[in-house]
Amino acid sequence: MLIGGGHANVQVLKKLCMNNIKGLHTILISEHFEATYSGMTPGYIHKEFNKDEISIDLQRLCFNAGATFIKDKVVKIENINKKLELLNLPSIHYDLLSINTGSISNTKGLEIENSSRCFFVKPISLLVKNLGQIDKIIKNKKSKIAIIGGGIASYELAFSLSRRYKNNLEITILGKNFLKEKNLNKKTKKYLKKISKQLGIREFLGEVVTISETHLILKNGVKFDCDLSLLSSGANIESWLSNSNLNKDKSGFIAVDNNLLSTNDKSVFITGDACGIEDNFRPKSGVMAVRQGEVLKENIFLKLTGRPLVKFKPQKNWLYLIGTHENYALLNYYFLSFHGRWCWKLKEIIDRGFINKFKFSSGKSMTKKNLELEKSKDVKMYCQGCGSKVSKKTLVKYLNAESSNPELSDASIVNNNSSSQLQSIDHIKLFSSLNPFDFGIISYLHSQNDILSSGGSVQTISVSQGLPFSEGIIESFYMEYFMKGIKSEAIKDGSTIVSGHSYQSKEPGITITMNGIFEKQISKNQGKENDLIYLSKPLGTGYLLAAYFNNSDLISSINFQNLIEWLKKGNSKASEISKIFKSSISTDISGFGLASHLSDICRSSKLSAEIRLNEEILINKNIEILENFKSTGFNNNYSSSVNDVLVSNSNKLKNILYDPQTNGPLLFSIHIKNQIEFERKFQLELGFSPILLGKLKKPEHKLINVID
Repeated sequence: MLIGGGHANVQVLKKLCMNNIKGLHTILISEHFEATYSGMTPGYIHKEFNKDEISIDLQRLCFNAGATFIKDKVVKIENINKKLELLNLPSIHYDLLSINTGSISNTKGLEIENSSRCFFVKPISLLVKNLGQIDKIIKNKKSKIAIIGGGIASYELAFSLSRRYKNNLEITILGKNFLKEKNLNKKTKKYLKKISKQLGIREFLGEVVTISETHLILKNGVKFDCDLSLLSSGANIESWLSNSNLNKDKSGFIAVDNNLLSTNDKSVFITGDACGIEDNFRPKSGVMAVRQGEVLKENIFLKLTGRPLVKFKPQKNWLYLIGTHENYALLNYYFLSFHGRWCWKLKEIIDRGFINKFKFSSGKSMTKKNLELEKSKDVKMYCQGCGSKVSKKTLVKYLNAESSNPELSDASIVNNNSSSQLQSIDHIKLFSSLNPFDFGIISYLHSQNDILSSGGSVQTISVSQGLPFSEGIIESFYMEYFMKGIKSEAIKDGSTIVSGHSYQSKEPGITITMNGIFEKQISKNQGKENDLIYLSKPLGTGYLLAAYFNNSDLISSINFQNLIEWLKKGNSKASEISKIFKSSISTDISGFGLASHLSDICRSSKLSAEIRLNEEILINKNIEILENFKSTGFNNNYSSSVNDVLVSNSNKLKNILYDPQTNGPLLFSIHIKNQIEFERKFQLELGFSPILLGKLKKPEHKLINVID
């Protein structure tokens, strides 16, 4: 288990990108989809680099590493029970843990009023996130900004802000002392103060005790006016770590030995700002975290295989490269100190060299070495029949925790007053690296679409889970996360899980059988001429997943987050609204794609459809991705539906017609007289507009006519 996508943990994942270790399951928990590289953040602030250049895409890194990514926050560690409690998701047990969460800004002795415009510098990702808010404050007037703290980071931040806002900012660095870092030589300190003076940056000696909306109050009672402040006064650890029973050092950080293991728990590694090495104090820095990562990535695998660990020997001194102005940097190393453009070039080479280790080439997969945690004496033959079921212990433990079917009955009795029922079955395979809880949600919603498009609502469900070949806590993890993801949607839907099956497989996935109550006669043969055709949400899951997992730089971490949000968005409310407006036809756009499902409706209703493709139909508006990537199901969809479609070869969106969808939209018809009221209610209820695709017409030569 890896907590945090810090400079050390990402190196562990990078090693996994090059090694396939049999018997190892790795999970990364992070609050963010991206990790911000601190070394390039000042350059980002003064607009030398863009966001993608300074970020490590953690989901994609996990995909390439064969790891699972979970976006959540750890709120408690019970290291005696080897258990982590998360903010939003079920708790998880671990065998071996690596904590690399960085630090938070130290607010000890500070009163920060709620109305204050105070922004924390640590964690650095939070500062990057809040940069837009800072822009808004400074945009319309000349502003006074106070940077609280007198270390190197405060000066480098001041230089970057000075470049970003030019003459629109008065910057003051406030601190109890200035540039006390032991490794800075006298010449470097003189350089920093000289550059600060040239840029109009002031120094103010004093200890801040109160931060309010318009001013700071110092310990000696002096008031200092400012429009906003940045807190760069030192580091602290998060409460869940400080409240743990892991040993702390004198400064309150987690105490580790020279192997980077907790001094009182040898199943927990801690690196970066969160730790303090016993008898070897060093200041917190990104350089130290990177160096620790080089040892951590070896020690984790040495420990797993029972071999002697490598000792981390922290440097007494290291190279400082401090960005100053106009692509100059200041170099400090022992007694050497230089300021020039070449120093910036050197800094850029080093920084890009590190961050580029975590970028992946489009369409290229790494060659991995196959390793094993321990050598098996016998070749294990996994049963692929009934014996491939998960262990009874895992099953009973989960059912007891859920107070569900404790007697392990073979079937459930379902009372139903309806004389007509709907039933459907769907199976989807787990997307590599995706949080199994989210996959449970997506599986339920994907299956639910069949019932919704037939005019019903879900009453009961049966679930069959294919779990990865595993034992113990890994098996329990997948079972619980799959089921709780499914259950979270079943509760919203008012449906009941009545039966299930579980087995182990090389291709993990979920099969759901749904039984629904028949509510309204909706079928594919009731289309009416001139009815409008709508989609409940946009398309594109197939080719976007293909692009992302082929490491295309056309799709970013933010794009992937947006894709996951659409995948987790159900169609139940849209279905309800379509019924209110007496939709006569409905279908869900799933694996066979838009053209196949729409042509089925046209063929059954003895009509044709006239549709228009535009960017609104796409989850991601970058058409270049659609033109360059196809899901593996695309060709089959194309060959089975192309003869039903009239579309210009020059139409850049034509491929979306054949793109297979996971939990895609519903397609339904609305009478033209209800258009305005339907669209108004849809927008009001769901917060976004339905997509008007076109209309049904008298039968023509082709079932689907795409107009430009």
